[in-house]
Amino acid sequence: MPIRTLADVVELEKTPIRERLTEQNVYERLQKVANRIPDRLAFRSLMTGDTTEVPRDVTYREFIRKTTQAANLFISLGIGPQDVVSLLIPLVPEAFFALFGAMVAGIANPLNPMLEPTHLRSILREASTSVLVAAGDPLSPETWSRVDALRSGCPTLKAVLRIGGTGAPPPGTIDFESALAGQPAEYLIASRPSTHDTVAALFHTGGTTGRPKLARHTHGGLLLTAWTNAITTSDDQSEIVLAGLPLFHIAGAIILGLTRLTCGQTSVLLTPNGLRNPAVLRNHWALAERFRATIVGGVPTSLAVLLDMPDDQHDRSHIKLCFSGAAALPVEVANRFQARFRLPVCQGYGMTEVHGFATVNPSAGECRPGSVGLRMPYLELKIAEVSPEGEIRRFCETEEIGHVLMRGPQVFAGYLDPNNNHKMLIADGWLDSNDLGRLDSDGYLWLTGRAKDLIIRGGHNIDPEMIEQVLNRHPAVALTAAVGCPDAHAGELPVAFVQPRPGQTFAVPELLAFCRQHIPERAAVPVEIFLVPRIPLTAVGKIHKSALRREAARFVFTRQLAKLAEVGVKVQVEVVDHPKHGTLARIVVKNRGTLDQKALEERCRTLLGGYQIRHEVVFAGTPR
Repeated sequence: MPIRTLADVVELEKTPIRERLTEQNVYERLQKVANRIPDRLAFRSLMTGDTTEVPRDVTYREFIRKTTQAANLFISLGIGPQDVVSLLIPLVPEAFFALFGAMVAGIANPLNPMLEPTHLRSILREASTSVLVAAGDPLSPETWSRVDALRSGCPTLKAVLRIGGTGAPPPGTIDFESALAGQPAEYLIASRPSTHDTVAALFHTGGTTGRPKLARHTHGGLLLTAWTNAITTSDDQSEIVLAGLPLFHIAGAIILGLTRLTCGQTSVLLTPNGLRNPAVLRNHWALAERFRATIVGGVPTSLAVLLDMPDDQHDRSHIKLCFSGAAALPVEVANRFQARFRLPVCQGYGMTEVHGFATVNPSAGECRPGSVGLRMPYLELKIAEVSPEGEIRRFCETEEIGHVLMRGPQVFAGYLDPNNNHKMLIADGWLDSNDLGRLDSDGYLWLTGRAKDLIIRGGHNIDPEMIEQVLNRHPAVALTAAVGCPDAHAGELPVAFVQPRPGQTFAVPELLAFCRQHIPERAAVPVEIFLVPRIPLTAVGKIHKSALRREAARFVFTRQLAKLAEVGVKVQVEVVDHPKHGTLARIVVKNRGTLDQKALEERCRTLLGGYQIRHEVVFAGTPR
């Protein structure tokens, strides 16, 4: 039954979940699909992104055999149901063999190879990792160079496996592909009776700079998420999906991974670096045409890059769906994408803590630009007023902004460290996303901001506290606050407001150099620092970050609109709270210069349309 409206979601929910999910674990479902369509291609893997590259093809028969061998390899290394296999692997078929093999033998833990070694070591220690699987030099030299440091920092580690290496593996290391070949592919060497409640994976979340938290994913949560994500997008076996998101992100592992595999679809793996590979974006439409892709998509930054590419003449008539996730997609980018490529962009919204998409614009229904769509079946979603202590004060009315709360079997089993559950898992089983939004009368969710202070740069979370801790160590700094500043490409970039100590002076370049030296993650280094006489505080003495975010946005928009001065236009930018959009940039026109009203509105739309924050142009009392 295709999902078109919220009424369709409600109708689906009349059937109990247990009747929908007959399999007890992920492996059972994958095995059933592979047995039904053994000769269909599960993956077509590219290494360079060149349009003439011969892909490596993997059938469902080979996929399930290799997954079974991976599970047996891990079992032979002593992995049991409570043991963790951590994975530092880019986007290649072996990543999926290892991911799902680890879920069969024990618990899979995909890692972000871009994290600094200190953060990776902290994850390995918290997870009590027993086996580490990492990409070898030819596949990812940067990843393999970190293995020795990780090995020495994890006392529970029993074995290290290398994927994609050449020659004999280094001492103390096992070659993954060779070891796989020595394992049975038709059966498991030890029974693993996982159920819906069994923990299958630990996905880290919490940003590229703050101490990562490990979210526990269950077999039941993964199966339900894969099914609901499929029926709201497409569960047609004939789909061919361009997959370019990394394994450590739920979008890559679950939405574009498990979801597609449980439907028997074919995924084209867009090189080990995925959408981070410039060749993949440069050749995106050529690759889509060559492989006759029916589903494409990515994060807002990659869609914006595609818009900036020169015009092409590639056939896109076979493409049915284009999705966007990981961060808010500016409405103007969605509209421009649809106008240029004649493809509506269905935006979704999800979290690591709900296994995947929580909402999505239904592919069979109305796609509303700016909205993140309807809730998934069996996942309750409400908007509420929540106290700073995490108490639900009341549920909000239609179109009223509040915290986005979710409840249901897709909600994760909590963090590995239960101390991290505070203010996230709140009363009566509700998960507080700490995102702000509103529900319209048709059940579509519209995100309006964040109650938490995370900065989201190109879909990656950055904890502002790390930036603030470094800046506050500078002897001339009295107080500092880091916030996200609007950016048309990355969505947000980190900036910092700094209040100097009395009598102290310093130059901004000096502070930026200090940040580059001491902030461990390059992505978290502020792109700009604003010196202010006093950091604004709330009535209870806390830093007023929402005011600083508005000020950062005002600065960016004012600088962007300064380009209008060449035609005599004078404007004033005000960034204000808005009951519908959360934040709104109001462009007050003081002088139109040589432009008429329509032309000026179009220029503003061109200059500001790529930003997530909405804007309006006000002409009241404007002199000519």
